[in-house]
Amino acid sequence: MAVLPPVSVDTLLADRAPALPAVLQLPSGDVVLRSLLRFMPERRAIFSGERADGTAVIIKVFSDATRSRQEFDAEKKRLAILQARKVAATRVIAEASFPGGAVLLLSHLGEQSAKDCLSQGKEKNVGIALQLVALTAEMHDRGLIQKDIHLNNFMRYRDDWHVIDAGAIECQESSITGSKALENLSLLLAQFPPLSLPVASDVAKAYGDRFSSREISQNLARVRRKRLRSLVKKSLRDCTEFQRVERGVLAGMCRREDLTAVEALLAEGVDASLLQGECLKDGNSATVWRAAPGAETVVIKRYNLKSLTKRLARQFRSRARNSWMNAAFLNLVHVSTPRALCWLSEKQGPFVGREYLVCANVNGKMLPELCEQGGVEREQALKQMADFFATMLLMRFSHGDSKYTNFLFVEGELQVIDLDGMVRFAGQNLEKDLASQRRRLFESWRPRESLAPAAMKEFDDFYQARLKTIESWL
Repeated sequence: MAVLPPVSVDTLLADRAPALPAVLQLPSGDVVLRSLLRFMPERRAIFSGERADGTAVIIKVFSDATRSRQEFDAEKKRLAILQARKVAATRVIAEASFPGGAVLLLSHLGEQSAKDCLSQGKEKNVGIALQLVALTAEMHDRGLIQKDIHLNNFMRYRDDWHVIDAGAIECQESSITGSKALENLSLLLAQFPPLSLPVASDVAKAYGDRFSSREISQNLARVRRKRLRSLVKKSLRDCTEFQRVERGVLAGMCRREDLTAVEALLAEGVDASLLQGECLKDGNSATVWRAAPGAETVVIKRYNLKSLTKRLARQFRSRARNSWMNAAFLNLVHVSTPRALCWLSEKQGPFVGREYLVCANVNGKMLPELCEQGGVEREQALKQMADFFATMLLMRFSHGDSKYTNFLFVEGELQVIDLDGMVRFAGQNLEKDLASQRRRLFESWRPRESLAPAAMKEFDDFYQARLKTIESWL
């Protein structure tokens, strides 16, 4: 067996991509670090690994900065409080301090976070939501509140939910009540796929009927808007998920996981890839082509400057950037769209020139084709379209152009495309706008026009049925 290299705390905190696996030497025994779970520059890093006896552990590494030392002390203190107040949580196995920082060794509670469990079906999601609402009520009763509450901070271990990331827990002697408790409960509910929540009355009951269904519903809508605005803005700055890219006159944002593919595209030249690719649309306002600059085939949309008026408008509003942010928004509201790898803007002196949006290539079928085929595929496609429109109503956004060509069914799953005209936070006319878009979905089905009336009626039946399941949240 190969001998793994030792690594220092300083090294682990210096790079988002450390060489792993590696050995961290602690007074309590060596620990093998296998994978990086989270990295906060100059503050802390979290790894999974195991001790010499094979016991799986979580390794939290803190820098020697004042703030990090405070976080190290707070984590230990709050884990002790959780244990004293009988809330199931990860436990401290060992700790160590070094000249360059400190380390906490925590029990590993497995790989099943609440977020990981959500993909197992709506019925299961309802159960998870009610269980976590009840656990949150229990924590509030015991004077505990997760300030940064999210689904990755709850782990399923031996059939019970456990709390992790104790550093983000606030402790007080009295119970958490009133607006502070309602805000925290709403933030928990905002993490769930919007169509998968239990009815509001069941949520109120699981929390102990301390808030009415109406209070919970109204506050959730407000918290959702605030949360979405904040998280969408993260797509425009360096963070765990996104990274700024620059090469020559081009600059923009990419997904950190797609950096290698984006760098390959930039090295080849974005426009040069058109010569080797397949042109899908060559218009005045936009040119679209399919290319394979690396291992993955992508679709590139170039936003052209067809007139002086368009050039002037580009200085104030970027369609490419808006589409990039819209893709991030759809991911947050659990609507599938082809993965946006990057958004790029061309600088021409002090002015913005052409822009680019690069997305993963997907191949699928459109709604008229599936309706012609009939059977289960037709029914599932119409149900998914109904769910998409219900999601737009509930989450208060509008696609803007719901012609059938903007929806692809990839292996039976809906993918929403062409996000240029999407409005993320719609106004009072949303209901009227969505009614128009529902009609638009079934227009111009040439040569399958005869299928549209029956499909529209069945779609509307599914849509009305879906609205009944979410009416307590509308």
